[in-house]
Amino acid sequence: MGFRAMPSIDVKMAKASGYTSGFDYLRIGLSLSVLLWHSYSVANFDESVRVFWGGPARALPAAILPMFFALSGFLVAGSLGRTRLHQFALLRILRIVPALAFETVLVALLLGPIFTVLPLGVYFTSPEFLSYFLNIVGYIHYTLPGVIGGQMLNAQLWTIPTELECYLALILLALVGATRRRALFGAGLGLVVLGLTVFSVGAGDQSPYAQLGGRVLIFAFLAGVLIHLYRDRIPHDGRLFLASLVLAALLLTYRETSYLAAFPVAYVTVWLGATDPRKVPFGDLSYGVFLFHFPIIKLSYDIFGESLTFPAYFAIALPLSLACAWISWTFIEKPILVHKRQIIAWIESVASLRRRAEPRVG
Repeated sequence: MGFRAMPSIDVKMAKASGYTSGFDYLRIGLSLSVLLWHSYSVANFDESVRVFWGGPARALPAAILPMFFALSGFLVAGSLGRTRLHQFALLRILRIVPALAFETVLVALLLGPIFTVLPLGVYFTSPEFLSYFLNIVGYIHYTLPGVIGGQMLNAQLWTIPTELECYLALILLALVGATRRRALFGAGLGLVVLGLTVFSVGAGDQSPYAQLGGRVLIFAFLAGVLIHLYRDRIPHDGRLFLASLVLAALLLTYRETSYLAAFPVAYVTVWLGATDPRKVPFGDLSYGVFLFHFPIIKLSYDIFGESLTFPAYFAIALPLSLACAWISWTFIEKPILVHKRQIIAWIESVASLRRRAEPRVG
């Protein structure tokens, strides 16, 4: 049986009324993978760099974030196709900002005062404390005054600006019509990725322990968008999945070839997402787990240090992260998503009234 005889990704998803629950499992699975990795790397930093980023197992941690971004690219491309550009931008803001604001406020006003070594008066009046709230708008600050020796408390947030760059890139591509010309989009993306790979290999100055950069994630996102554009032509085939899995692992083994990994990583991600197991019963906790897990791990390490091992830190962070994520999902994220259409309609009506109230010139 050839590839053409297999159902396309579009057909596979259409059988599930347009959305397959595999994406929900992927989101929570990838979030828990990030939690697991950070539990290990915080407790065993030198070993994690040497064994994983500089060794044959590099592809394991290197695949997590590109898969996250490929998943995002595939799904938000669908959202872009169903909405106008300004509505798309508002939807992205509604999805990212409320939970990020909750995490920022909770860490700054609850955890920070508990763990700071400074007097509370000094802590709350510090410019470092005030600037921390810029995290809410994507201008990331990693430290709070006097907390864990000035180390990065929110290292996981480095991907937020990259995610915003992805949305901006997609909006610009849509404005120039590239998303409506999928052959042009695919050819352009392929040429840029190939050019960056040639440049990266030719530079020859990459550290063997170098981790993935944000640009790799952007191309994984765009590869996810490309698969969405070609979802009616790309088969959902297990053999293609296995081949892509092997190719992705090989390409992610070296930083110089990680740009090329965007395409097989995106296929692996979408193939898994297009499966349709039983619906996740507890809601989408993935974003909350991603946001809350790192401060919990870092503050735990600040308390216990090397007296605890990696499994112990994972055991501490897992239930606390899930609890915070459930609160965030139940009381912040879900209510906003349920009423997102009404919120956008209200914002548009307010904007329309303001435009009508502006004095006309001439």
